[in-house]
Amino acid sequence: MSHAATAMGRRWSFSIGEVRGTSVRIHFTFLLLLLWFGVVGWFAGGLAAAANTVTFLALLFLCVVLHEFGHIFAARHFGVRTPEVVLLPIGGVSRLERIPEEPQAEFVIAIAGPAVTLVIALALIVLLGGLPPPDELIEITGPRSLIVQLAYANVVLFVFNLLPAFPMDGGRVLRAGLSHWFGHRQGTRIAAGIGQAMAFVLGLAGVFSENIILVLIAVFIYFAAGSERGIVELRGITSGRPANESMITRFVSLDGGERVSKAADALIRTEQTEFPVVDGHGRLIGLLTRDGIIRALVEDGPDTPIARAMDSDIPTVSRWTHMDDVVPLLAGGAKAVGVTSDDGRCLGYITWENLMEELLISRALDRRAEARSRESAPGRRL
Repeated sequence: MSHAATAMGRRWSFSIGEVRGTSVRIHFTFLLLLLWFGVVGWFAGGLAAAANTVTFLALLFLCVVLHEFGHIFAARHFGVRTPEVVLLPIGGVSRLERIPEEPQAEFVIAIAGPAVTLVIALALIVLLGGLPPPDELIEITGPRSLIVQLAYANVVLFVFNLLPAFPMDGGRVLRAGLSHWFGHRQGTRIAAGIGQAMAFVLGLAGVFSENIILVLIAVFIYFAAGSERGIVELRGITSGRPANESMITRFVSLDGGERVSKAADALIRTEQTEFPVVDGHGRLIGLLTRDGIIRALVEDGPDTPIARAMDSDIPTVSRWTHMDDVVPLLAGGAKAVGVTSDDGRCLGYITWENLMEELLISRALDRRAEARSRESAPGRRL
């Protein structure tokens, strides 16, 4: 349930359908996970074992999707849309249009997912007539064995998701509580720090137990917590400002009808790694990145029209649009956001990189201010 996390997972994923306005996507590494465990099951017990393993994982991730839709429907209650949910080997991640800063709303949205998982676990336990003790699991066979495994897995997921490791569900519940007392920005800082500390512990546990999935989850939590903290801090320093105060204004633009060879020359002559592509009236029609230039040179040659190599899925905003509306676009995976004049001409563009530079400068100034404050504190010896 994260802007940053979903942006990390959206690449190399494909849609398998849509549920009430939310696209359900599967990351290709999830298919690799199914293949891997299928092969392991095949060598361990033949075709039947492989089929049982793959079926269990598929049903488990169906439970994960239901968990995510618990978040999604709770978010809709507060007027927050969810464009997509991505299935990764470490679980599902849904991208909310925005994370509510109201502690009560975030608490309800965060707890809704584990609540769905608990309902699934209890339903399976009732179906079984009780949860068999772990030492009897080896004696259970057939379809009942699959149901028992799913019941145990959902119990584990319920407990695991409530760990206070931000940005997992338990971490978001923790932030909701901290935000009530310290405010959203400071609450995020504290929750992210706790989440990264827990990620370190989980990573060590995964290494010593040789559990690669636990290590992957730890890495995901560590970087996602840092990204979420960065997004909140960034919104704190840009909130209420118009887009034209954060946009890149000195840049080389390209014409869509020109050849990629000209873009390659511009790549060498300038420090830009992305180039706005405009039409004859100066309106933004796309963005050509360094990777796009290289790919076009290799696959189609230097005479390829820029319009064929560019990324045309670039959102645009007015120069008066508040940054509160721009940051979620970039956090959601947009390569850049074009900033236009009142008549539609491209005035500049905003990338995640230039916003991160703005954040680094803000942090540096904050540290300097804190240092000067300590130096001038009463009673300090000089």
